[in-house]
Amino acid sequence: MPTFPLPQLTLRRSGPVPAASATPEAPAAPQARAGRHVAGLDGLRAIAVVLVLVYHLAPGLLPGGMVGVDAFFVISGFLITSLLLSQHRATGTINLRRFWTRRLRRIVPALLIAVVVVVCLAAFLGGDVLLGVRRQVLGAATLVYNWVEILAGSSYFDLAQPLLLTNVWSLAVEEQFYLLWPFVVIAVLRRGTSRDRTRRGAWICLALSLLSATVALVATLTGASASRVYMGTDTHAFGLMLGAALALWHGYATDDEACETLAVSTSQRLARGVLGWLGLTGLLLCARLGADGSQAGGWLVEPTLWLVGASLCAVAVVQAVTAEVSQYPGPARWLTAVLDLPPMTWLGKRSYGLYLWHWPVWVLAFYGVPPTTDPRLVAGAVMALTLAATELSYRYVETPIRLKGLKGWIGGAAHAGPRSVLAMSGVVTAAVLLVTLAFSAQPRLSTAQEAIASGARALASAQAAAPSETTASPSPTSSPEPVAEVTGDQVEVVGDSVTLASAPGLEAVLPGIAIDAQVSRSFYAAVSTLQEMDASYGPRPYVVVALATNGSVSAEQLEGLLSYLGQERRLVLVTGYGPARTTWIPGANQTIQDYAAAHPEQVAVADWNAAITPHPEMLAQDQVHPAAEGGQVYAETIQQALNTVAGA
Repeated sequence: MPTFPLPQLTLRRSGPVPAASATPEAPAAPQARAGRHVAGLDGLRAIAVVLVLVYHLAPGLLPGGMVGVDAFFVISGFLITSLLLSQHRATGTINLRRFWTRRLRRIVPALLIAVVVVVCLAAFLGGDVLLGVRRQVLGAATLVYNWVEILAGSSYFDLAQPLLLTNVWSLAVEEQFYLLWPFVVIAVLRRGTSRDRTRRGAWICLALSLLSATVALVATLTGASASRVYMGTDTHAFGLMLGAALALWHGYATDDEACETLAVSTSQRLARGVLGWLGLTGLLLCARLGADGSQAGGWLVEPTLWLVGASLCAVAVVQAVTAEVSQYPGPARWLTAVLDLPPMTWLGKRSYGLYLWHWPVWVLAFYGVPPTTDPRLVAGAVMALTLAATELSYRYVETPIRLKGLKGWIGGAAHAGPRSVLAMSGVVTAAVLLVTLAFSAQPRLSTAQEAIASGARALASAQAAAPSETTASPSPTSSPEPVAEVTGDQVEVVGDSVTLASAPGLEAVLPGIAIDAQVSRSFYAAVSTLQEMDASYGPRPYVVVALATNGSVSAEQLEGLLSYLGQERRLVLVTGYGPARTTWIPGANQTIQDYAAAHPEQVAVADWNAAITPHPEMLAQDQVHPAAEGGQVYAETIQQALNTVAGA
């Protein structure tokens, strides 16, 4: 998420800047007066917000674009800590009330306006877009959105049913950081502001960063949900702490003696400049590859370590654009010049608004635009609307409040004339009515959740009614003989929420079938789930794997699956179906078709994509999960594939 608008900071030595000269060591003339802002950081903000936008609008292009959020965390940790150090240097203390007031007035007005506008628009749409809207607005208004959604058990990664205000989670993490972090800085500076003192503070930050990453890893290994690990303040604070550590290590804006020591040698400037370029390259690679390595031949990195790595790349960029390095000729200055290009600066200054508006606009399009619409047109329209809303917010909300303060902004609106006041009153009244309507129309479950819940109940009933002696089938010792029709007690299914929603149809068509289906499951869980099922039911001769909805599928994964099954068992692979915006599904389906064609005697395809495409009316509102009739089509499609692979 974008770093919130901050007061302009001077992050250069407090002593005199060397005079410009013809020697290579002289700082550039523009940098000599660059004390009004941190050169290069607007450009890094621009890159970060573009990564996030592309990740949300076209995830196939940047499957790891979420690392833009971690870059923002690093920038925010660095700037906020520098701001606190600067205030302490100027006044000898840190005015908490002033600090918190400035943070709130720069964040909350734009946030609340965005929330009210998108909730009003959602009220017109109705249906699934209003799912959980009351708790979402409460979480956004109280700046604890991440914890509200964690406690509600919602999934950040469920793109089939996106929530209207999901992106607010990272704003909440930063606000909680703003609330608590000044106390840590005060404790660090209590015994003085020497360089040694601030560097001890930097070590504390590094320890806290390591602790946060460790908690995230332990939570992952002990079975915590991915959303809990990703959205938790405790498990995603490492980027903030790394940025703060950088500020404290260099003692930015503490005292004259400490700042004088910021002079670095030519070799150090060269090394830090090169490190900055490497960091930027690494950040872009993290965004391109993603944690699952789907763009790098299946290379797998634990997600927390991947996010920490991206944060370290952002730290490398930030340390290179600080003035004691970038004001001199060399790679650091070149990097800063690239990041300070006018388009980058323009985007960076508006990064807060871009981040704030793009997600809810995309969600409104998700539920309001026909699913067959070309995703490129949808993405283009979303970007156009996002840019328009961002510019209006920047001109008429963020900038006036920054220049006049919140009271001045409100006072200016109040003195605009009676007609303006009357119009404003009408807008406020309409907004209150629409928000109230949205709250009252909030559904208990989405249409997809209702289908999944119905399937889960049917599956539980079937499992409870199954005789105990059928829970352990003998291991197949030879290839299954050709049969007229495969029966349910010969089949086990590993699936996702689409399979779960179709469970009643599967039970009706194939009584006795063994099903293990879970929401948001991807192909990475195929073999481990089969191992658990084989231990519970005994290995059955026919295996169905339906995991093409939630992520990419590689030939290597399919080879590993078939290797586990051996030559005696038969495999049915189910293609995925989703609206055009689920850009990974066509690639997964093609991989499945190609693999089955290469192994015709052992593998068959249940082409759910082809079967349901002519019948979108058989799907829930999310256009992914089947309703009752769609579930029957799903089951019959799998049954036909089973009979094909059995040689019937």
